[in-house]
Amino acid sequence: MAHPIHVHGPAFRVLGREGGGASTSVREGLIDAGWRDTVLVLPGETVRLQVHFTEHPGLYLYHCHILEHEDMGMMRNFRVVAR
Repeated sequence: MAHPIHVHGPAFRVLGREGGGASTSVREGLIDAGWRDTVLVLPGETVRLQVHFTEHPGLYLYHCHILEHEDMGMMRNFRVVAR
């Protein structure tokens, strides 16, 4: 199942996709250009993102935007530390 993954906080760019068994027509329909806050991750796929956390270190959240998945815990925190 494809999962629309949302990152709270800064916008990001999609740098690339690897793996997954999606058909060519599904991949051709995806638009990864520009700054985003949600990315569709296809089954078995790894998506590389570019995110800049320049002003606010601390905890951030990402989660699946399918409400049943979010309610069942498909969400995690990640910590950004200042250098």
